[in-house]
Formats: sequence, structure tokens, C-alpha cells
Amino acid sequence: MSRFEGPLEDVSARDRFRIAVDALGWSMATTERPIEDADLAAFVDRTLATLRAALQQGRTLAEATPAVLSELTVQQNRAEAPGTMGIVLALGLCFDELDTVLTPSRTLEVLGQCYEFELVRICPDPIVTRAFEERSPRMREILDYQQALLTSYTGEL
Repeated sequence: MSRFEGPLEDVSARDRFRIAVDALGWSMATTERPIEDADLAAFVDRTLATLRAALQQGRTLAEATPAVLSELTVQQNRAEAPGTMGIVLALGLCFDELDTVLTPSRTLEVLGQCYEFELVRICPDPIVTRAFEERSPRMREILDYQQALLTSYTGEL
């Protein structure tokens, strides 16, 4: 499946952060197979709330406090179900530990992790094939959503 490769360099840092948070929120709200681990699901919900609050404050990333970094590490160690490690990593990319803004490549990485989260969770085989991706209405839905989200900020198809 093709991935978006538009000019995210022309999108403001705050809007790139908004894209990432919107994609994460949409992915969690529409997933066909929600996270079974109640503690991990609660962490995802709390972290999304933190990211949304940072956006409301006009930030370009959420603040990576020692408590946040500690919890990210704990959750990375617990994320055993298919796709969940990717979501934890995607959430972690939205904090200012690595940089002061979400770069274009990190923004696309968040979207890629959202895609992979669903892909490995719904594919019935342990090895995901291109044929499965191409035939899956859900994977097409994700790509269409992400494309529309990015286009709304870039104006490019």
C-alpha cells in the first residue's frame, strides 16, 4: 500500500503535532480490536488526554516529565499484544524528550505505527502479506483517513 509522502516540511510544528494526536485518537477510537490489557488501555487513554491538553496549551509536543518517561518505559515493557508496542512508541514520539518539535519524519512514523497497530491485530496470519493489506477494507479505511488528514493540512493529494 502506498504511504503519504507529501510536503510536511511546509506544515507548522503545532499542526504536525495535531496530525499525530488526531491520528492516534482516531486509531484508538475506531480500532476493530481494542487493547485487551486494561492497564495498557488506561495508559493510552491518559496519554492521549495529556497530548490533547498540550495541544490546547499551544505546545508543539507534550512535556516529557520524569514521571511520563518512567511510565512510557513501564508500558513498553508490558506491551506484549500484537501492535501495542507500536502504539506506545508512537505516543512516546509526541513528547519533547527527543526534540522540541515533531519533525515531518516523526509525524509520518506516528501514522505508520497507527497503521501497523491495526494491521498486525486484524491479520489472521502471523506473517502479514501485501495481498491481505490490499484486500482489507479496514486497512484502506486507515490509509484514506490518514491521507485526508494530511491533505487537510497540506492541500496536496
